Amino acid sequence: MSRFWSPVVGTLSPYVPGEQPKLQNLVKLNTNEHPYGPSPKVLEAIRAACDDTLKLYPDPSSDHLRQAVAKAMGVAPTRVFVGNGSDEVLAHAFLALLKHERPLRFPDITYSFYPVYCGLYGIDYETLPLTDDFRIDVEDYLPGRRGQAGAIIFPNPNAPTGRALSVAEIERVVAGNPDIVVVVDEAYVDFGAESVIPLTERYD
Repeated sequence: MSRFWSPVVGTLSPYVPGEQPKLQNLVKLNTNEHPYGPSPKVLEAIRAACDDTLKLYPDPSSDHLRQAVAKAMGVAPTRVFVGNGSDEVLAHAFLALLKHERPLRFPDITYSFYPVYCGLYGIDYETLPLTDDFRIDVEDYLPGRRGQAGAIIFPNPNAPTGRALSVAEIERVVAGNPDIVVVVDEAYVDFGAESVIPLTERYD
C-alpha cells in the first residue's frame, strides 16, 4: 500500500462487486442494467438539454429535478434530496444521520456497501441475522428484544435475498423507534415491494 494513504484506508474492507462478465449481448441482472437502453424520448431530452447553458454551474439545489421527482412520487419538493447516484445519497445519509453512540443496525445479509460506509465514517454497527427463510425479522428491530439502536437501515426488498417487508411491517419498525432514524433503502422497490414514502407524511 502506498505510504501516502491516510490511516483510515488500512481499516476499510473494500466493496467487492459481483462477477462482471465482458460478453456481448448479455443482460446482467446483478448490475440492475436494462437490456434495451434508453428510450428515444430520453435520448431526445438529453440532446435538447445539451445547449449553451452547459457552460454554467448547475443549480446547486436541483430545483427542476426535485420538482419532477416530487410530482412523480406525490410528495412536496422539500421532501426530495438528490445526488449523483444512490450511493452518494447513501453516503450522505450515513454521515449525517446514522452515526450515534449506540450502534447502527442492519441485516447480516444485505447490501454489502453498508459495512464499508460504517468503516469509512467510523460508525459502530451491529448486524442482525435473517430468519431461516431469509426474511428480516421485524421483532429484532424493535427495542423490546435487543434494546434501543442508534439508527436502523435496511433495503426493501432486501439485497441480495429479494425478500420484501410489507408496508405494515415497516411501519411497525418506524412506529416502534420514534426517537431514532430508520432508513428504508428502496433502490430495488420497483422489483417487488411497495414504497413506504407515504410514511414520511406521518412520521418525523
